[in-house]
Amino acid sequence: MQQFYYLSFVGILLLSACRKENFSSESNWVAPLLETSLTLGDLLPDSITSQSPNGELDVVFESRYGVSNLDDILNIPDRVENIEVTLESLILDDRSFTDTLTLLELYPPSAFLNGQTTELPAQNITANEGTVLDVTEQFFTTATFIEGFIDISISNDLPVEAEVLEFELRNDDDKSIIVSGQITDLAPNTTAEETYSLADKTVDGVMELVVKRVQTKASNGDVLVEVEKGIRTTISVSGLKPKIATAVFPAQNLVDQTNENEYDFGGAELVEVHIKSGSMLVKVESTIEESIIIEHRIPNSYKSGQPGSIEQYFNIPPAPKGETVMYEEQYPIDDFVILLYGESRDVAPIYNRIFSELIARIDYSGVERTLSLDDKVKIEFGLVDLKPFLVIGDPGEHQLMVQDTVDIKVLENLDGRISLDEATMELDFYNSFGIETQINSVKLTGKNNRENTSVTLTPQSSLSNLLLERATNPPLTPFRKGVILDKNNSNVKLFLQNLPDQIAANIDATVRPNGTPYRTDFAFGESELAVDMKLSVPLIVGFANFGFSTNADLDLEDIAQAQNIREVTLKAEITNDFPVSGKLALVFKDKDGDFLFAQSSTDNMAAAQASSTSSHTDTPAQSTLELPLSRAETELLKQAKEVEITATFDTEDAKRYQMFSDYTIDLKLITDFIYENNL
Repeated sequence: MQQFYYLSFVGILLLSACRKENFSSESNWVAPLLETSLTLGDLLPDSITSQSPNGELDVVFESRYGVSNLDDILNIPDRVENIEVTLESLILDDRSFTDTLTLLELYPPSAFLNGQTTELPAQNITANEGTVLDVTEQFFTTATFIEGFIDISISNDLPVEAEVLEFELRNDDDKSIIVSGQITDLAPNTTAEETYSLADKTVDGVMELVVKRVQTKASNGDVLVEVEKGIRTTISVSGLKPKIATAVFPAQNLVDQTNENEYDFGGAELVEVHIKSGSMLVKVESTIEESIIIEHRIPNSYKSGQPGSIEQYFNIPPAPKGETVMYEEQYPIDDFVILLYGESRDVAPIYNRIFSELIARIDYSGVERTLSLDDKVKIEFGLVDLKPFLVIGDPGEHQLMVQDTVDIKVLENLDGRISLDEATMELDFYNSFGIETQINSVKLTGKNNRENTSVTLTPQSSLSNLLLERATNPPLTPFRKGVILDKNNSNVKLFLQNLPDQIAANIDATVRPNGTPYRTDFAFGESELAVDMKLSVPLIVGFANFGFSTNADLDLEDIAQAQNIREVTLKAEITNDFPVSGKLALVFKDKDGDFLFAQSSTDNMAAAQASSTSSHTDTPAQSTLELPLSRAETELLKQAKEVEITATFDTEDAKRYQMFSDYTIDLKLITDFIYENNL
């Protein structure tokens, strides 16, 4: 038992000793954070640099500034004509029908004398009933006329004289009289004819011909008796224009017209338009219970390699009774050429006129329809959405005042100041219109929106009163006129040293300043008046607080989990090919690209030594720059996902250096952590 107490006491003493003392130690952990390089590619993209065989770099930036295109000087408006037609022109065919009142009907006893020679007694017959004539198939079922005529022709085929013939033609249904008349003293084998107006009359297809009174003389001696012969009546209708009719209508034109439409091209006088794309619009509203065929033509048009002109047919279905049928179609007229002289070149003016023909007709269908003057057809037709491939004529004089900007990406990544020797700006004025253009003035202002500074290019005299001659065709050969600006004739060096990211251009031009008397100017759809701008800069530069940057991703997952970090120092191991010393700045950002903290070196990275025999550096310079972090920055570092690395250069005494394509700054970023271990 005593032994147990002894051991317990010793154990308590040992435990007490452990609680009274703390043991600590420090350890270093050096971890590569990233490796990257800054090259002139971060300063200037490869697409705008060129190099000589020995690697010397030039900056070349080219951009086209469009002053105008065909849309700026020519507008081809949609032109839609409207025609509304009622059936005033609707006609029914001229028709005729013959009926005979025979001798047998006039004198029944003649039946026993047929073919014999004998005397015929005088006759005096009256009646109120006649012969029903069904002319529905030959004429119409019913019609009320605006105008029209009915001819009653009575022929005496009897061998005796007809002294008196009284007749009525009436509608069989209601017995309303259509026409009535009397013919006297009609000798054998002769004919008498009367014409009556049908204006405002309603005529049915089932009529009754009533010979109300027939009085004949006795024969003068024996005559041949032919019972089938008698009083022959022929009814003819002509010039029928119905107000309303139910009939089988003949084929006929409802509309047959020509149009010479004048177009307003905003002052232009065009003689030809070659169409790249466009349509002919046809819209129809019809209440007519008959199919309508519409024919539309532009005779003075053609398509290369194909016969015929612009021509299209449309079939409009019949409207249901009491309803309106709607029809719309656009048919393409791509690749057609329209001659704009109108109907004839012999009649002035011979420009801006499109001659067209429009026919709306109904064909014979054999189907009975009811049509009236209340029925109508409304037709809209015209050219829409025309995009020309080529126009020929006089475009008219136009003033162009153009204000616009061109983005200059070449210098947008630069900060500070840069000195550029032997810089030139070449402006190549380009005219692919077959139209003269006078460039009255050009004002170019370079804007540095980062620093809110601007420089206007001077002098302007070399950019004024430039006559751009017309292009020639075929083949299409644009006219070009170049102007080169350098430090001897302008302030282009100062203009570029401002590091513009935009150039604001103000251009005043006159299109067709000297006229075109024969209307032979031309313009293609892709014709343009433009300025090709080319910046050419030998990259012999001096720097003043001038920096360029690159971005690199970070993965600090292991560091983010680390505990008990006491100190952190970032070490930048740098290999510099540039012949200029500079400082290093690091900006750390989180996963969203938001700023966390920044660090800058107090010491300069060393400059590479220039060769004694060439302008290229011989040996890269090695430097190690230390950037200690505070505890707060250390905690923020754990959140970092991206770092922006910026090298900033300054040259001494305005010295200039030739830049080479193989110059780089190689950077290795190392984290040096000091941990505190407690026991």
